[in-house]
Amino acid sequence: MTVLVEPAGEAEIEAGARLIAESFRDDAVVRRIVPGDHDRVARLTDVYTAALRTGACVSGTVDVARAGPGGPILGVAAWEGPERRRHLPTELRELPRYLRALGLRHLPAVRSRLARWARQRPATAHWYLADLALSPAARGRGVGSALIAHRLGVVDAQARPAYLEATGPGNQRLYERFGFRAQGPVADDADAPVGMLRPAAEE
Repeated sequence: MTVLVEPAGEAEIEAGARLIAESFRDDAVVRRIVPGDHDRVARLTDVYTAALRTGACVSGTVDVARAGPGGPILGVAAWEGPERRRHLPTELRELPRYLRALGLRHLPAVRSRLARWARQRPATAHWYLADLALSPAARGRGVGSALIAHRLGVVDAQARPAYLEATGPGNQRLYERFGFRAQGPVADDADAPVGMLRPAAEE
C-alpha cells in the first residue's frame, strides 16, 4: 500500500484528534487520565484537539497519512519539536475544551500527572512523539511505520534524539523497530506508560 504523509491542515486538526480519541478510548493509561464512559469519544476529542493546538501545532507538526491525495485520513502523528514554546492566547482559547472534557474539579490532578511525566523526558533538546493513531482500516498496512519513518527522516537530519511514552506492549514493539529503547515507567502509577528514547543519529 502506498502511503502519502503530509502536514495536517488547520481544518484537519479536529478530525485527527477524533482519530486519536477513537484509537485510545479504551487504553488503560488514557482511561486513568480521562475516566468515565459518558460521551467518552467526544470528551477525548476535545482533550486531543486542545492538546494538538497547544502542543504540536505551536512547536512541531501534526502529520497525517492517506492512501493518496485528497483521500481520508488513515493515521495521524503529533510531534513536538526540539524548540518548544508556549502560545498563551492559544492555551486560553483551548482551556474551555479541557474544562468541558475533564471538569474543573479534575483538571488540576490531570495537569499534575502530565507534568510528572514531562519531567522524565530528556533534558537535551529532542523531538517528542506525543500521539500516534491509526484508523481501523489502516492497521497492519504499514501506515504507522510510514508516519514514524517520515518524521524520523527530519529528526535524523537534525541529529536530534526522539522520545515518546508507549502505553502498551504492542506499541512498544513497533517503536523498538525504529530504534527506540525503553527507559522504564515514567511514574509509579498503575498502568504508567513506558518512556522510550531514540538516540540522536551520528552526524
